[in-house]
Amino acid sequence: MRIHLVTVPYRYDERDSGLGLGPSALVAAGITGTLEKHGHAVAGPTVVTLPDDERVDGPIAANIGRLGAHTADAIATARKDGAGALVLAGDDTAAIGVIAGLQQAHGAATRIGLVWVDAHADFNTPETSYSGILAGMPVAILAGLAGPIWRGSAGLQATIPTDRIHILGPREVDEKESALLRSTDVRLIPDAELNDVGHVSRVIEQLANQVDLIALHIDLDVLDPSLVPSSSTPSPDGLTLSEASDLLASILSTGKVATLTVAGLNPGAGARGTRSVESAHKLIDRALSRWRANGSVQA
Repeated sequence: MRIHLVTVPYRYDERDSGLGLGPSALVAAGITGTLEKHGHAVAGPTVVTLPDDERVDGPIAANIGRLGAHTADAIATARKDGAGALVLAGDDTAAIGVIAGLQQAHGAATRIGLVWVDAHADFNTPETSYSGILAGMPVAILAGLAGPIWRGSAGLQATIPTDRIHILGPREVDEKESALLRSTDVRLIPDAELNDVGHVSRVIEQLANQVDLIALHIDLDVLDPSLVPSSSTPSPDGLTLSEASDLLASILSTGKVATLTVAGLNPGAGARGTRSVESAHKLIDRALSRWRANGSVQA
């Protein structure tokens, strides 16, 4: 399988700081060789940037959206090359550009499914969020419940119907966020239910049969903090590497995954950062052997 390696080295619109250093840390750790080891032909890495002359004064979401438009271009290029895209992103806000790129390549009417693996549901809106953290809103924005400036700047052509959104592994969901989720058709499988492997497999199989393509996104805070001790958003009692890699592999093996986005790596400094990078690399390594070619690509 051919894979384009795409890096988005930003935390929000700030480059190469904190989480924004995660993508380059994984590249330095040898992720290209890992892809090739599993028989994938690799193009890139393509480094997505936001030129200074495109920045605007105003809501930060506008700049994140503009960055997302460049991410979309990289994803569309990969898809038109007949490739999947492995996206190494600083934070979860990159997801809007990833989906915009799939729509750019395949058309707004393409049935895209979103599988979001995260310790948090990231389904807040400005009205439900206690913290106002934008990285806690991408899934709700993709569903069309918030962020019109963000979506428009990124070039997102259509929102994702909530029955095509699956959130796996959350351990922390805000009260108002939970109420919002219950008002939708989002499929939520909390961390405690991931042990029922048969159930999870059936749910993923049903989604794969329902959609043309799947965008798979993982925030590394779904792992236990002992594995990612430099995490910016640690959440206790997370998944082991074996549990997380098996979960990703089962989704990748559906043959529908067009993009795999890995976000939330804080390489930090010292032993804690080194441990986090090693865990992220091992997770990707263990899952990649199951990534099968997906869907047709429109030229």
